[in-house]
Amino acid sequence: MSCVEFTINGKLCSVSGSVPIETTLFAFLRYTLGLPGTKAMCYQGVCGVCIVNVTAKRPTTGTIETFSVNSCLVLVLSCHGWDITTIEAVGNRLDGYSEEQTRIAAFNGTQCGFCTPGWVMQLHSLKDKNLSMLELENSFGSNTCRCTGFRPILDTVKSFASNPTPELCKAVKDIEDLSVCMKDKAKICRQKCSSVSSDSDWSIVSDVKNANEMIVIRYDDKIFYKVFEIDQIFDIFRNYSSEHYMLIDGNTGKAAIKNFEYPPILIDISNVVALKQHSIDQNLILGANISLEDCLILFRNVAVDREEFRYLDVFAKHLDLVAHIPVREIGSVAGNVMLKHMMRSYQSDVFLLFESVGTIVNIRSVSGTQSSLTMQEFLEFDMNGKLIVNFELPPLGANHIIRSYKIMPRNQNALAIVNAVFNIKLNSGTNKIEKATIVYGNISGHFIHAIQTEKYLQGKNIYCNETLQNAINILNREVAPDDDPSKPSPKVRRKLAVGLFYKFILSITPANLTNSKYHSGGQNLTRPVSRGEQHFQTDSSLFPLNQPVDKLEAIIQASGEAQFVNDIPTMPNEVFAAFVLSTVHNGDVDVIDASDALEKNGVIALFTAKDIPGKNSFIYPGYQLQTEDEEILADKNIKFYGQPIAIIVADTQDLAVRAAKWVKVTYKNVKSIPPVLTIDQATKDSTRVVTGDVLTSKGKGEDVTKVIKGTYEIGGQYHYYMETLSCLVVPVDKGLEVHDSSQWIDLTQSAISRSLCLPESKVLVMVRRLGGGFGGKISRNVQVACASALVAHKLDLPCRFILPFETNITIAGGRLPTQCIYEVGVNDEGKIQYLKAVINEDCGCSQNENILSYSLGGFGICYNRDFYDVKTFNVRTDTPSNTFARAPGTMEGISSMENIMEHIAYELHKDPTDVRLVNMTDTDLPILIEKLKTMADYKNREEDINVFNKNNRWIKRGITLNIMLFPIEYYGNYSALVSIYRGDGTVTITSGGIEMGQGLNTKAAQVCAYTLGIPLEKVSVISNYSFVCNNEVFTGSSIASESVCYAIIKACETIKGRLKPLNDELKNASWLELIQEAAKREIDLSAKYMMTDMEPDLKGYSAYAVVALEVEMDVLTGSFQILRQDILEDVGLSANPKIDVGQVEGAFIQGCSYFTKEKFIYDKTTGKLLNNDALHYEVFLAKDIAIDTRTYFRYNSKNPKGVLGSKSVGEMGICTAHSIIYALRKCIVDSRKDSGYDISKWINVDIPLTTESILTALDVNPSEFILS
Repeated sequence: MSCVEFTINGKLCSVSGSVPIETTLFAFLRYTLGLPGTKAMCYQGVCGVCIVNVTAKRPTTGTIETFSVNSCLVLVLSCHGWDITTIEAVGNRLDGYSEEQTRIAAFNGTQCGFCTPGWVMQLHSLKDKNLSMLELENSFGSNTCRCTGFRPILDTVKSFASNPTPELCKAVKDIEDLSVCMKDKAKICRQKCSSVSSDSDWSIVSDVKNANEMIVIRYDDKIFYKVFEIDQIFDIFRNYSSEHYMLIDGNTGKAAIKNFEYPPILIDISNVVALKQHSIDQNLILGANISLEDCLILFRNVAVDREEFRYLDVFAKHLDLVAHIPVREIGSVAGNVMLKHMMRSYQSDVFLLFESVGTIVNIRSVSGTQSSLTMQEFLEFDMNGKLIVNFELPPLGANHIIRSYKIMPRNQNALAIVNAVFNIKLNSGTNKIEKATIVYGNISGHFIHAIQTEKYLQGKNIYCNETLQNAINILNREVAPDDDPSKPSPKVRRKLAVGLFYKFILSITPANLTNSKYHSGGQNLTRPVSRGEQHFQTDSSLFPLNQPVDKLEAIIQASGEAQFVNDIPTMPNEVFAAFVLSTVHNGDVDVIDASDALEKNGVIALFTAKDIPGKNSFIYPGYQLQTEDEEILADKNIKFYGQPIAIIVADTQDLAVRAAKWVKVTYKNVKSIPPVLTIDQATKDSTRVVTGDVLTSKGKGEDVTKVIKGTYEIGGQYHYYMETLSCLVVPVDKGLEVHDSSQWIDLTQSAISRSLCLPESKVLVMVRRLGGGFGGKISRNVQVACASALVAHKLDLPCRFILPFETNITIAGGRLPTQCIYEVGVNDEGKIQYLKAVINEDCGCSQNENILSYSLGGFGICYNRDFYDVKTFNVRTDTPSNTFARAPGTMEGISSMENIMEHIAYELHKDPTDVRLVNMTDTDLPILIEKLKTMADYKNREEDINVFNKNNRWIKRGITLNIMLFPIEYYGNYSALVSIYRGDGTVTITSGGIEMGQGLNTKAAQVCAYTLGIPLEKVSVISNYSFVCNNEVFTGSSIASESVCYAIIKACETIKGRLKPLNDELKNASWLELIQEAAKREIDLSAKYMMTDMEPDLKGYSAYAVVALEVEMDVLTGSFQILRQDILEDVGLSANPKIDVGQVEGAFIQGCSYFTKEKFIYDKTTGKLLNNDALHYEVFLAKDIAIDTRTYFRYNSKNPKGVLGSKSVGEMGICTAHSIIYALRKCIVDSRKDSGYDISKWINVDIPLTTESILTALDVNPSEFILS
């Protein structure tokens, strides 16, 4: 055969050499079949937006199963025999929507909606498998969401469980009742997606003719083989050497390989049944290519059935921590250990598990020779022309005790910081160790066994302090981690290695031989099923205002029908573009040689700075907060490693991205100096420092009894919007139509016009929605838009420019790192008598978007600032220009001041809340504090935690209460155009506010319907256009929704004013009668209003929140979990409480992620960003959020200064997330007290509080690792 065959949504597809060999299933779905519901972001199988379902025969079990896969990893040529279901077939506007789609919409599980189809598809693959709530919650490490905070998504997921709570059952019934009420407006699709083509007799279920015939697809310089028998593999081996071929099963391993390129020969072995079987003689014979998920299930079952393989239950639990279900479904055991063979430093969990029990790997060579090797021997074995056939796992007696551990940056879907397996053979009569096996991962490329410790333990009784301490001392000496800047420090990895050994010993030591305080140290943190509750008021007399309705776009987001930039159908002759990035952090471009790239078929053109006809800048100095030009493409004076210097154009996105790496660049005038990457480095050079706003004191108190000094420092944060920066530019008539992922249409239009010397009137910008923004698409997207416009202008062809994650995180900047150096004098009560502070912010390589005034505005705003002296400075570093990020400046200012309050309280041994209250001038926050203390049962929980910590040495808990006052100021101008149609009286709105998940469109429709007095169903919100919102400000600062709603009210009032005489004349006319008569009389039924920040009835106001947060920490590993969060926020009279709850919870989790996980790691010599992919830049996932989430809105709190009584909510939640710092600090302090440290003095803890930061702050001495 010379083609592969499969079905997609029931229709037969046949793919041959006309499709490039590297084409992924995702690219085929999107660009060949025109199915845009499936998204892509990371291209590593991490984010989950690309998930689709597959129904196929599993070679291991022989059964037909439905499972999920990452379409961005799977080659389309590997899909032979599959029946693939995409989001389009799960439910849609024509056939009706599925239960998964309607529920995730109704549970408010969507915000920007870009990730939603991936969640739905993962759920769709699991919902009929009779899983419990706990099992379902554990099954979504595959999916990322930056908006929602996960809680409503998990509620959706759990509603499909075999054991849902009564509350979930009631919610589901309400959803179903509503769907019946709405009839065809939200039809529920009850159909089962067919696995058989409706128009073909070909089916994955039936036997395919010539099923074992090798498939060969030839290209000019490449060949794809699909084999079905082992002998077919060796037939190919005889013709090619190892450097020319690659064996493919799931193709998931490429995600772990930097700068991956396919070799000329690809051999798909995924259907070689002989490699996916298992049997048991004396050993468990495991086929090499059994999938990790099938392996997990097999291990679980065999452990139950066979006493001698009881240890496999430990292995199964460990495999559950490897990647996630879609990867494990097709990723193979052999593939995982081959990654270790290729990259010795790779922390393969499978290798570690197998090595711990003496697994034998059987390898066959092309000559037929069989080699049986240990796992360590395998690492040194030349695999050229050889194939792993199977693994032999031995039976072990009951006297073997095995435990495995994997310490990760987050709870799921991450590579190990350190992983370990301990296997001891114990003489139960003497309690002496007959044999010890201790293996570690991620120590170094050559370190596997703790050989010296293993030898020492032999013949020893481990259940005594002397033996344990001797073993620990030996282990501490022999574990020598390598120094890799992309990994936690050697010191911390050694701490983990030793701590895990002690944890293992505690876990196996009889309770009567250990101090009861140490028992919990032998356990891992366990997470039960999460729960949540939300409390808010509604007033039905105001509906649809204040009504908790679903987002307008929710159901089409859940069905993949909501259109984002890259979902716009492809056009004839369309081209794709990618940036070529600099590989130096200073100097000039000398020669750009693209000859190798341009020789490749499909690579079209290269553009550099010299090709830009106008101003080489994507910034327009003079616009709000824009002060200096930034180059679209650098030529002279490169400012950071990774700065775009050229654009490569190709006929596919994948080819453009790959071709960019083939371009050769030489540089000149490069200075041999290290890059300046930190605030401390930059402040030493006065030319890099710019003075900002100041706050001058009005005096100084006279009761100074203590002076406190400190430094608070927080780093950058990548926005992690799920839709990377994207733009499609189409030449139309004499101008350009620009489809941009932008929060600021005006800047995009002006910058393109300026760079191409085109009149602005010839540049039409359109934005339908964004897949997340968080401030990162206010200006940074404009670089991509200008580059896309340049290509379209030069080639007179449509140009699609979608940044890969690696480029996006490298060039797009992020939250400004901030440093606050302070000295504060206080009295005995903690009241501030004077405060001197310097706030330094790292703006990156440009001074654009200076947010120092916001930082100063948020700094201590709820306190008496009369005695404050605060200076602010921006510093330049050799990093990409930083930019707005959720609550820019304000969050940094608030968290800086709250750190000072915590420091004061600590030094004075006082409750931080008391210190806050004695300094507070605001009158609302004290009320909210007392209210939340009562609702959260704060005092009793605090007492319980004190008791718990006294009784537990190695598990600690902490609870804290923190506050926020967020100053709201109206800023800029926003328009709204309201149009009413005479045919049916329906209404459309287009405005200057961009929908990016915050619910702006839904609130706009609610306010419009409320103002006009019509049903909400009559109002639609359409795309944003530059000719409607011309000359307007960006969507940001949390006030866009309110501002747009204000403009809508004014526009509606204009129309109502025009209609009033007619309405009075007609008296009791219906809405439709009124509109139709008005149209007959040619009354203008459209009105536009532009709101400005000078509206007399709009005044600034304050938003408030109080948070109680409880955490639990494993002192031995630095791991933690959030046990409970209680948030009380004043949102005024919420226009839509359901949406506002989502904003509060989502922002809070984004902040918790920032303060504990997220950091940029740069090479200190080159300035290169090292963690520039989704595998290494970790954010919170579903199992990282609080186990118990409770959100309350303040009752009876109509805002007299806002729009219709509401308050902004979009940014506030992140400004209370600093609470997690202080909850974790309490755990650290309690442990340090047990360690004997002087805890009277404040210690600095590095932020984010990663495993490294926590273990460093705990600073437990190995001598403390005893049994009693």
